[in-house]
Amino acid sequence: MASIGETKARLLRGAVQDNIATVQGVRIVRTKPQARRRFGVWIFGALSAIALVYLLAVPAQFLPNRASVQSTTPVSAAAINVDLTPEPTVPLSHPRPIDRTAIPLSIKTIVIDPGHGGEPGATAESGLTEKEITLDVALRLRRLLSNSPFEVLLTRETDRRLSLDQRVAFANEHKADLFLSIHVNSMEPHTIRALETYYVSPTDDPVTLKLASRENKESDYSLADYKKILEKIYVDARRDESRVFARTIQSRLFQSLKTANPDLENRGVRTAPFVVLIGTQMPAILAEIACLSNEDEVQLLTKPDYRENIALALAQGIRQYAHRFTVADRKGS
Repeated sequence: MASIGETKARLLRGAVQDNIATVQGVRIVRTKPQARRRFGVWIFGALSAIALVYLLAVPAQFLPNRASVQSTTPVSAAAINVDLTPEPTVPLSHPRPIDRTAIPLSIKTIVIDPGHGGEPGATAESGLTEKEITLDVALRLRRLLSNSPFEVLLTRETDRRLSLDQRVAFANEHKADLFLSIHVNSMEPHTIRALETYYVSPTDDPVTLKLASRENKESDYSLADYKKILEKIYVDARRDESRVFARTIQSRLFQSLKTANPDLENRGVRTAPFVVLIGTQMPAILAEIACLSNEDEVQLLTKPDYRENIALALAQGIRQYAHRFTVADRKGS
């Protein structure tokens, strides 16, 4: 007895033969080629439709094994093992520093920020103000770097008031590669002659927090900016370069000033949430170059030679830090 599949195949062959016979029996007017083409298309479509009906109707056992082409069970999205997806082993919130030989970098623009202006900042008993010292040292520093391959810009060149946001915006708008803010401290007890350099990071030191609060008093940040501030402090990739920059400057300052100021205390590199360091987009540090609360150090600050030595130490530190990039470029070439 013939199977169902064989019966359907026989019927299909019969239908095809009947259609061919019909075609052969139809008289085609050869003077109308367009009609012939339409007729041929109609015949081809009819044959294709019959073949399609057959294929859909034939049981699965008479067709090729579909399992070799497509699985009969759809794959669920939940069944995909995402743990097998390759990804970096370093958390995204703590990116691995990029090797400078992969992306050659250089120092082109440096922004020097003389602290305060308009308002005096820290003030000595003799009347010497922080704003005077910071501007004088900044102007000297720019002169000393005039022959360097850097463009040196000052946030202020006169005794004028600038908000913290304006200082930050100036550095960012000029696409600075380095930011150095110069300040003069005032500390208790007055016998202290402290030298310290800061980069942005959290701190729980009460003295540093008091200093940061004093320097940040003109901040325009609001509570809505709190999340952005935290991100800048905790996950900012600039911190590593800022730390290296701070160590270089601190080392140069102490070595250069120790001879003329033997009681100078090297307090090293420290961290603090200064607004000018939070908002800037490049490696940024804040150097406290002296203490106006110590009258002996005030006497040194009144001397042009001592202020020149401070500026010279800062210039040497900047050149030393920038040299690291030049060496990296040579190695990568």
